[in-house]
Amino acid sequence: MKFKGGSRLHPTSWPGVITGKIKGSFKIKLIVLLSCMVTIAFALAGWMVYRSNIQLMEDEISKQFSIANEQSLARLEMSFQEINRVSQSIILNPYIEQFLRENIVPVSDSYTQFKNRKYVEEQLNMLLVDAPSIRSVFLYNENGEMTVLSKTGASGEPGMDDLTRMMEKLEPHRGNMVWGRAEAASTIDPDGRRTVLVAARRMLNEKLIPYGTMVMVMEESLVSKVLRDLTGNGSGKVLLLEPTGGMLYSNTDQSEMEQLLQLTKANYPRYVNMNGITYLFIRHELIPSGFTLYGGASLQEIQRKNKDIIQVLAFAGIGVILLSALLITISTRTLLTPLAHLMQGLRMLRSGDFTVRVRVDSGDELGYIGDSFNSMAEQVSELINKVYLAQISQRESELKAIQAQLNPHYLHNLFNELYWKLYSDDQEEAALLINAISEMLKYSLKSVQTDTTLGEELHQIRNYIKIQTELFTGEIETMIQVEESLLNLRMMRSLLLPVVENVFVHAFRDMEKDRVLRIKAFMLNEALHIEVADNGCGMDKETLRTLTEAEADLPDGNKTGIGYKSVLRRIQLVYGPAYGVEITSGIGKGTVVHMALPIRTQTSGEL
Repeated sequence: MKFKGGSRLHPTSWPGVITGKIKGSFKIKLIVLLSCMVTIAFALAGWMVYRSNIQLMEDEISKQFSIANEQSLARLEMSFQEINRVSQSIILNPYIEQFLRENIVPVSDSYTQFKNRKYVEEQLNMLLVDAPSIRSVFLYNENGEMTVLSKTGASGEPGMDDLTRMMEKLEPHRGNMVWGRAEAASTIDPDGRRTVLVAARRMLNEKLIPYGTMVMVMEESLVSKVLRDLTGNGSGKVLLLEPTGGMLYSNTDQSEMEQLLQLTKANYPRYVNMNGITYLFIRHELIPSGFTLYGGASLQEIQRKNKDIIQVLAFAGIGVILLSALLITISTRTLLTPLAHLMQGLRMLRSGDFTVRVRVDSGDELGYIGDSFNSMAEQVSELINKVYLAQISQRESELKAIQAQLNPHYLHNLFNELYWKLYSDDQEEAALLINAISEMLKYSLKSVQTDTTLGEELHQIRNYIKIQTELFTGEIETMIQVEESLLNLRMMRSLLLPVVENVFVHAFRDMEKDRVLRIKAFMLNEALHIEVADNGCGMDKETLRTLTEAEADLPDGNKTGIGYKSVLRRIQLVYGPAYGVEITSGIGKGTVVHMALPIRTQTSGEL
């Protein structure tokens, strides 16, 4: 589809073809739109693949870590069963029971007491050899006095506060073992203290009669060695809770430990963020002993790999966008070229060349648009040839008729009133009145087709008001509100004079005082607005309708109505329907005439 410009010719006689390119942003918008669609589709697909990959990796890690958790708990269970076996052997040993019961009442024979103690210690040492994880065993009689101590390591007796807490834990239990952490004296640690694990239980004989309390001290490595596999390279987190809910072991600092303890009742598996690193936590409970293990695997490595995947997707997305834009540009050239020709034809038609025609090379939608364009251009051209010249001729004739009716109208009223004024009262201001009349006469003799300025129009209004105020008795308060920057704006001649004359002839005809006339000009919405307002007698609805409706007939002899209607008609003819006059009035409420005119700064010659 191509077009040609110039004089109207039959399509078969077109002398040449003018081609054009699409200007503006349509081509860019189309490419950007299609590229955005491809990008969004690629982003959604990439995001789905990315999330699916993350989910699969996390599920696999959760599964593998759960298995490792269960295996660690099984190994811990064996260690705890060994501790329980040793404690049971000690409790059911009749020599130990006898010694603790006899120790409550001191034996007079010190040698016998010494021999019995050595025998009990030998029994304990034999058991400790079978359980190297136990470093110390403390036996207390029913009076709470430590009777026997057997140890193989450097750890001493736990502090009194730790022992008191362990004894308090034992109160609700009858023969069950309780666990806890304690600070024990150490001969090899620099600060003389060491964190140890403590297990205690009430000592009951076969008849379930208590006869003392046993406290066993174990190194923390009893559980740390087993749980070391869960921490991997040290990046994992573990938390082991004893049956009563207290913390038995953890490789976290204080803040992380508090955070984990707050999550003990949460659902698992669970993702927890610690110091900017995400951990996957698994929870397992050791039944029936009641130990609970929380193991956390670091997802830092997965997050790093995810960042690499995101970077790969980003670079791939940029490549897809560039490639899509290139392919779209190439593939849409066939579609955009006919549109470019049609666009150029529309621009020529808009600039006033109504002879432009578009050649149609296809029968698709673009061909239909081209046929419609040709029909529209031909119809517009015919309308211009048939109607435009006739309208111009009618407008010039009507303007001349208005001019012939308007100019004598002012002169008749002014000279008649001036005649009676000079005849009845010879005033010193007569010369000024004659000068004002002279200026108005000179102004009115020019053709209404020649424009003027707002300042000159207002100057003639002042002349007219001066003459009227001399003719009427009393004063008239006149206010003219116009910014100086508006005085040089161009407008039609004698637009305001008929309106102001209407105020004096009609609005103030029965008023002798308190008469106010206000003229205001201002800019609004890219138009010049002029308001002429009075506080006169006003008009009823019928009179107002007669003045504002073009088809309404004026009463005989109503010269003011003729002048006002001429203003309306001239504005419509010269400026078009976008501009005009609006009247607001009511009986006894005065009248406001509002004009809207175009903003013109250059002389337009004849209108």
